[in-house]
Amino acid sequence: MYSPLIFVVIAVVVASLHMLAPDHWLPLTALSLKRGYKKRRVLYVSAILGFLHGSISVILSLFALFLGVTLFGLNALKEISIIVLIAVAVYLLANTIKETRASENVENTSLLVSILPDPVLLPVIIASYPLGKTELIIISISFVLASILALLVVLAVVMVGIAGRLSRLKGVTVDYVVILALVLTAIYIYFFG
Repeated sequence: MYSPLIFVVIAVVVASLHMLAPDHWLPLTALSLKRGYKKRRVLYVSAILGFLHGSISVILSLFALFLGVTLFGLNALKEISIIVLIAVAVYLLANTIKETRASENVENTSLLVSILPDPVLLPVIIASYPLGKTELIIISISFVLASILALLVVLAVVMVGIAGRLSRLKGVTVDYVVILALVLTAIYIYFFG
């Protein structure tokens, strides 16, 4: 049987790792320096961005879950969640390889990137559906809160002056860790689900 705590931990880890990627915090940092925003305002905006990112990810994942259950039924949920986990991992891997080859600068991104939905939540939501609605809500709230807190912590660290170290962190490194988490989740579901 699935463990609700496992899926809460996965949701928190994925949200936290994803917000470490420079494309989530660097645009806000650059904008705040350019416009002279005070620390309090930067933290307020980062909390809003984290909330929007987490909430949109949850809403889209729940909608996809509803659509999947309606189209395929509950019996195929385990297989669908494994397929979606692997598909998202492959998508992230392909995107990561493309980004590495393109050598895109994080500075070219906008604040919109910070609120775009995170596809890695979808398989977590699908896989945790058999746990029940209460657990789904807890996992969803955990993801949103982790998104907010992670972005707040990263921005607070950046404002203290550690931006140099964090800016050397490559988004692809974070992506590889997230891909690993997805594959491990698929393995967990396959053997213990």
